[in-house]
Amino acid sequence: MNSSRLMTRVAAGAVAAGAAVLMAPGAAGAATERAHWSFEDTGSTAADSSGNGSTGTLKNLTTGVAGSTGKAFEWSSKPSYVTVPDKAVLDPGTSSYSVSLKVKFTVLPSSSVGDYDLIRKGLSTTSGGSWKVEIVKSGQALCNFRGSGGQGQLTKGPKLNDGAWHTITCARTSSKVTLTVDGTSWSTSKSTGKISNSSAVLIGAKDTSGHDQFTGVLDEVVIS
Repeated sequence: MNSSRLMTRVAAGAVAAGAAVLMAPGAAGAATERAHWSFEDTGSTAADSSGNGSTGTLKNLTTGVAGSTGKAFEWSSKPSYVTVPDKAVLDPGTSSYSVSLKVKFTVLPSSSVGDYDLIRKGLSTTSGGSWKVEIVKSGQALCNFRGSGGQGQLTKGPKLNDGAWHTITCARTSSKVTLTVDGTSWSTSKSTGKISNSSAVLIGAKDTSGHDQFTGVLDEVVIS
């Protein structure tokens, strides 16, 4: 084999190997995570395992309770929450975006509470839009994305206050908003447009005063 042909084969092999690395499922999956709080922590912070450094700070939470896997955080006293400082990676912008979490509770939101804010970034009046995942008075899950193109919202699925673990995922694409509860999905057609604000992420409450505060246990919160 002449040297030029050998060099061509070596180069082709290197390109193929590089492509295999880029296409590795583990690498691709990791690249899609914007934030991942496993709630295994026992101190005053919640580590972000996505590599983006979005560490949360705990307020009045019980750590180390039994989780869906491993440990989790429990909300009971008021105010209780996890707050995560604003970062561009936590905003949907114009991209597809999803928020997933595991929840366990028995007490429905009272009339004084209104609903449980499981996670949110921004309020309905926040400039630049907002997004949130809630439990409404009926015990059902709610998804809301509000951007430059308007608001997409869904409340669907079973009552979740049975003391069992449930997985809720809220997702939006360029043309629809989808709510998935324990593997069953519902969608509404809506282009919500750009969502980008300077608010912190609040987990388990609407604000640091404890409005719309959750009562129960949360685990494995992932933004992707």
